Amino acid sequence: MNTAVSAMYNDLHGLGVDIADLKLKANTAIAFMDNFLVIDRSRCRTAAKERTVLAHEAGHYLSGAFYLAYSPYEIKEQAENKAFAASVEKYVPVEELRRAMANGFTEPWQLADYFNLEEDYIKEALHYWTECRGVDFNQ
Repeated sequence: MNTAVSAMYNDLHGLGVDIADLKLKANTAIAFMDNFLVIDRSRCRTAAKERTVLAHEAGHYLSGAFYLAYSPYEIKEQAENKAFAASVEKYVPVEELRRAMANGFTEPWQLADYFNLEEDYIKEALHYWTECRGVDFNQ
């Protein structure tokens, strides 16, 4: 698995997404449904942060889950959950997670280093695989 930040940009370009690095007031990144992504790289202090932001935004393109700024909360939450699931399946796939765990990467911080993603994202990914998808990593 390629954990370089450049791999994330390549994935997005492969999905036909144009990317602009611009200063944003409130967000780190915004994915637009017309295949345009804006990221404020100055808010990404680490490669793991940038990869995590890009993984999440890629999830929107992978799943087609978008919403308008004035959409009701339920619509936003549904789209965010769908995008998160798609990003986890792409960037923290269950077989790669099993392989990492078999090689001794068992703590969330270790898995975060392994995947070069933020620890909170890894914790949510573990929750997704175990609680939402019923994966048992103890087998």
